[in-house]
Amino acid sequence: MSTSTVGKSSQLQKLLNEIIVEQKIPGAVMYITTPKGSWLGASGVNNLSTKTRMKPIDGFSIASMSKTFMAVVVLKLVEQGKIELDGAIATYLPRDISPHIVNSEKITVRQLLNHTSGVAEYLDTKEFIQATAKRSRSQPWTAREAIQYMYQEEPQANPGEKFIYTDCNYILLELIVENITRGTLAQAIRSQILKPLGLKHTFTELREPTIGEVATGYGDRNKDGKLDSYAKVNDGNGLGDGGLVSTAEDLAKFAKALFVKKTLLSSKMMKEMLKFKDNGAGYSYGLGVERFSSPLAKAIGHSGMAYGFATLLAYLPNENTTIVVLLNSQNVDLKSVARTGLEVVENK
Repeated sequence: MSTSTVGKSSQLQKLLNEIIVEQKIPGAVMYITTPKGSWLGASGVNNLSTKTRMKPIDGFSIASMSKTFMAVVVLKLVEQGKIELDGAIATYLPRDISPHIVNSEKITVRQLLNHTSGVAEYLDTKEFIQATAKRSRSQPWTAREAIQYMYQEEPQANPGEKFIYTDCNYILLELIVENITRGTLAQAIRSQILKPLGLKHTFTELREPTIGEVATGYGDRNKDGKLDSYAKVNDGNGLGDGGLVSTAEDLAKFAKALFVKKTLLSSKMMKEMLKFKDNGAGYSYGLGVERFSSPLAKAIGHSGMAYGFATLLAYLPNENTTIVVLLNSQNVDLKSVARTGLEVVENK
């Protein structure tokens, strides 16, 4: 099932069909837009139990791709003079939380955004993992609850010492945004991004009403080689480190506004966003934005992998091309999938 103006519809659809079979993925959506046109297609099913056919307009949890949305909200607050990018997070965190964060007087907002704060992680603590096993989706996690799981953990590094990708950075940013705006992060994302851009199929999971049909995520949770549904799992869904659900078209619109038209942020903030830190292994991270290495060299965007989903948004400045890949299964080589799709379009 697809729509196309790019002239490679049958080849791209064939590719997508082959990918889900080869990688044993229930379903997939891919969107490619180039100066010559665009292609939006789907393959497989959005639910293994009902065998419902995947549609190009189906929603997916975009996991860590949500971090780019968070970064835009934070940088807008910087533009408005409500936050200083290089200000200490102790200035902006709720007063009852700041004392529990080691080095909160030294860590800056920038260091949270680019994962150089050195803070401990909450997501992989034994206590949090045990708590998620008992947590119903009718009980959304709050940032205040999640952050407590890192209180007893040692920092991973000194502030600014090195890049360590840590979800806790974005839980702290959620607390800062909500403390500064006196509203929820979901409200800030909606007012600052979703409403102005007309992204009508994007929402914060478990915080806002579900919009449209959302695919079910799958992964090998029991380590037995079988795909298990994440439909009833609450691993922190809706939190600031990966809480959004979106569609391929909405994500492409977001990328166009941010990277092409550059209407979301001022030129000054865009320059800050695109200051990348290299981790020494060919991977670079800006402020909520990844710079990909091979096989997506020179591309910028973000990937996500959680809750039974694998997602990728990549913009290639040299080609003025955007690709979105949405899969309802984890542990997939997203970048290779995207590169293969781009090669069809580029006729390589």
